Amino acid sequence: MTSTDAPSDSPLSEADIQAYADGTLTPERTAFLQDYLGKDPAEARRVAFYGRLNAQIQQAFKTTDEPAGWRAPEEPGAARASRETARLRNRGLRALLALVLTLVTASGWLAATQVSAQALDNAAVMALAQSVDGRFAATSPTRIDPSAPVLEPIGLRLVGQRVLSLGPFQRANEFIYLNQDNQPVVLVSSLALLAPSQPQWSARRIGAIRLLNWTARRQRFVVAGDARTHGLMRAADRMTMR
Repeated sequence: MTSTDAPSDSPLSEADIQAYADGTLTPERTAFLQDYLGKDPAEARRVAFYGRLNAQIQQAFKTTDEPAGWRAPEEPGAARASRETARLRNRGLRALLALVLTLVTASGWLAATQVSAQALDNAAVMALAQSVDGRFAATSPTRIDPSAPVLEPIGLRLVGQRVLSLGPFQRANEFIYLNQDNQPVVLVSSLALLAPSQPQWSARRIGAIRLLNWTARRQRFVVAGDARTHGLMRAADRMTMR
């Protein structure tokens, strides 16, 4: 039975990838997925691996159908016990391989959701450019995300926030602050479950822009602003001391 739940042009999901590996994805979604994989060699290799693993599992447990009404001849008790033991062993092996496939799928999903440090830096620089162009007013938003870092004690007011889509499975949180001189300070964060912890921030320059990066609590952070912006490094200090 083929999967027909999602429109052909809707965003890809792990369910689509699994259905593709199983051979149950609709032709329209298959064409959409193949077009996507053609643009992302790393994702194409991951999907190909799923397909090979799925084929190996199916081959390992391939059985022959018995005709209706067929009954096996009577066997001695020892033979029946041996067959039952083999059946239970195969059942346990099948469950183990299914667990392995689940773990491999989960690890692949985790890898696919990770936003690289470079991608997060690019998102912060883009947000900074937009805020400098005047996209944000010098007032606080009417709705505030409870997860938004509170930086008012160091003179930074939250004036904008949104969730960024950086890839099919990649999301990041963007927060825009203004200091007392109405200069923007951008904070962007994303999940980084596989990244090593780096609780102390490190700084680098891209022209007049300063980027402060660190990884803590399974999240990757970057604070961006003009190198002369008051409160920029204090924001990173406050965040890393939480």
